[in-house]
Amino acid sequence: MENKKKFSFNYDLSALPTYNSYGSDMLIKSILGLTLPKYSTIRPNLKGTTEKVGFVTNDVVLQDLSCGFDPTGDTVQNLVTIDLCNKKVNQQLCPYDLYDTYLSQSLTNANFQESVPFEETILTDISNRISNSVEKQLFLNATGGSSLGGASYTGACFNGVGATITEANGATRIAYSAATASNGLDVFTAIYESIPSNVLHRDDLVIYCSYSNYRGLVSSMRNSSYVNLFTMDAAGAAAGEEWSLILPGTNVRVIPTVGLEGISAYFAGPAGYHMVGMNAEMMTVKSVYDPFEDIVKIQAHVSYGYGAFDPASFCLCQGA
Repeated sequence: MENKKKFSFNYDLSALPTYNSYGSDMLIKSILGLTLPKYSTIRPNLKGTTEKVGFVTNDVVLQDLSCGFDPTGDTVQNLVTIDLCNKKVNQQLCPYDLYDTYLSQSLTNANFQESVPFEETILTDISNRISNSVEKQLFLNATGGSSLGGASYTGACFNGVGATITEANGATRIAYSAATASNGLDVFTAIYESIPSNVLHRDDLVIYCSYSNYRGLVSSMRNSSYVNLFTMDAAGAAAGEEWSLILPGTNVRVIPTVGLEGISAYFAGPAGYHMVGMNAEMMTVKSVYDPFEDIVKIQAHVSYGYGAFDPASFCLCQGA
């Protein structure tokens, strides 16, 4: 008797849910791993386009001990507005475009190509490029006119760091100087000296700068024999996983970011006063095979926004 063979149905999409789940987690981790969100206060479950985040501050007055009750001081309810951008990315991949490339050897022998080679790598690259764009927008977005010397992204759905931490909003502003091997330490020391004194006791003070200015500081510290004062958080930092250092003799961490690359500005103040909003449930990257169009579709949803508590607690060093 002839044995009957069981053939698998060609439309095997079992791998796609795995890619989809991996891609969504990867996108969230990628955005949380950005420079600004990594050190900021994260509001992970904001929905819509605008959210109000509440804070309480107290003006405490110490009185001489006596009988009776004479109330003094105030409790103030503060609100920080975080505006959100809700964006998507739509892409499609046609496996047959690979026929004329070396990747054709990675295609399946099925009648229909229901996936593309290296799908995980593709989703990783999409997530990383989304994150890179988000980091720049967190610094450069402006809902109205331009800021940061005209380098901002105008007409955006929220004001980023550059349009929020401003002299008009109470931040201390000083003149900008590019950091070089000869003056880098002096430039960053001047920024430190201009941080408002009411926050100098905090343990989360940071100065955000461009990579070019960070390199100028590092070169200046080497020239000034401050190499022994370089402070790294962990062994991974020395391996290049973490770009930052402590300004000598201070409690301020200097952190470069791609969001300020090419921008003539520094921002100094409490890292926790920067607030990055997102909708973690919306952060997804999905891929699915469309049998009617015979293509693999990729869609990403991302939600992100920015707000700042007490801009007057920051120092802004910006060019004209």
